[in-house]
Amino acid sequence: MGLRLSEKVLCVGAVIAVINIAALCIAYALYPGYVDTGEPNIVALAWRLLDGNSVYLPIDDAARITNLYGPYLYLIHALVFSVFGASVAIGKAPGLVALIIALILMAVSQRDRGWASVSFAVSGFAAIVVLNLPASIWDRPETFMLMSVALGVWLNNRSSLDQKWLRAIGFGLLIGFVLGQKVFAVIYFLPFGLLMLYRDGIIACVVTVAIGFSVAALPFMTPLFEFKYLVDLIQLMADKPNSWDGLNKVLRYAAIYVVPASIFVAFGWQSMSRNGRTEVSILSTGVLLAMALVLYPAQKPGAGMYYLLPFAPIAMDLAGRGLCTMRIRYKWAIAASLAIAVLMNVVSVPAEKRFVRSLDWQMASAIAEEIAQISDDFKGQKIEIGIGSTNESYRRTYQRTRLVFGGHPYTLDTSIIIDTTAWGIELSQATLDMIETCQTDIWLIPAGELPYAWYGYYGKDTYGQPFRDSFARAFEKTESRTYFDIYLCRAPR
Repeated sequence: MGLRLSEKVLCVGAVIAVINIAALCIAYALYPGYVDTGEPNIVALAWRLLDGNSVYLPIDDAARITNLYGPYLYLIHALVFSVFGASVAIGKAPGLVALIIALILMAVSQRDRGWASVSFAVSGFAAIVVLNLPASIWDRPETFMLMSVALGVWLNNRSSLDQKWLRAIGFGLLIGFVLGQKVFAVIYFLPFGLLMLYRDGIIACVVTVAIGFSVAALPFMTPLFEFKYLVDLIQLMADKPNSWDGLNKVLRYAAIYVVPASIFVAFGWQSMSRNGRTEVSILSTGVLLAMALVLYPAQKPGAGMYYLLPFAPIAMDLAGRGLCTMRIRYKWAIAASLAIAVLMNVVSVPAEKRFVRSLDWQMASAIAEEIAQISDDFKGQKIEIGIGSTNESYRRTYQRTRLVFGGHPYTLDTSIIIDTTAWGIELSQATLDMIETCQTDIWLIPAGELPYAWYGYYGKDTYGQPFRDSFARAFEKTESRTYFDIYLCRAPR
């Protein structure tokens, strides 16, 4: 295959990869449900922010809805809701837009290195995104951290050597933003930090850190985000056990980040300038160190390989650097990059198939219609969605945000209680009292199932027998619909 033909095919492949990502984003935006249990929690908390409700609650509060994510995740969604209103599609929009921005930045950051580097970086980035579905497309922190690191790559490549204060301020803002989503997310910026220390000196790094922590702290200056309650929950959840099986899986998936970049850097090394070699060495060392640090939280139960996703922009940037110089020395460089790009995307195909098959459009639409009908039938009454006893029926409860958007209460979120119960944080007496006094008038339970009898993903009784006893004393099943049984309060309060 000739050099020009190989490059053209590589460019076409990149275009196809971009179209595929765009199609996935559009499809998921239009899908009337969610694919992950944590998405509704983020959306619901963000919507409640607009009414002045706090995101973080005390551990012994009657409501159990607090997640471990930082304020900026909720603020982004709340801002979007304030402009466009609330809906399932609008709630997913911020994460999808962040993914598209990251993809564009990946291309723009390589433009000075030629079409081959642009095409490979985009193709490889797209392959990693697909491989990490649904984590790369949901509205949790991963897409925003991916966008932030892509912005870091762009900033690193576009700023000249004498623009150290631009880098210091830019990276400070980015670090503050990601730190305000996950407490360990600053690790993803370690490669940039090491390079900044080399190029700009320790003073610039100190300025960056100061800006970063200041930006991360800003939301906690308001009563909407109580820092103490977040810290309390993090301390209690920090004792999650280690999982060697989880570690092995994460290590296997790390290869797609490391191997392509290593190949191009190795073959392009001889043609790099002295400064280019230094930058590549520092960034590569930083990526390996950062990956090693991320392995610890990534192998915990409930985490996984998607914790490596934010490394994709740096990994593909290193590949783009290597390919740019490799093609000077080796005529077969473009053909090799095409073969690797094809292989990466082929490896990701099964993940995309699983994701597409998981979108049950007919059922999701029917569940949405049933929730709307029940809400209309019981106007003026407070309604929430609880759980039943099986994994399959649990997915029906993901659409609980539809009720929250309609002004119904939001007091118990199973996506949170799964974790808190599994790690020894039992439901408080205040929660049992809340149920027995019918603070919510109606609970919707998956049809035909025992209420709150699910043992969760960790094999532990999620709500516990005391809660079930309280629920049985306070509520009775009065009607069954297709997807939910309707439980009404036994007696007026």
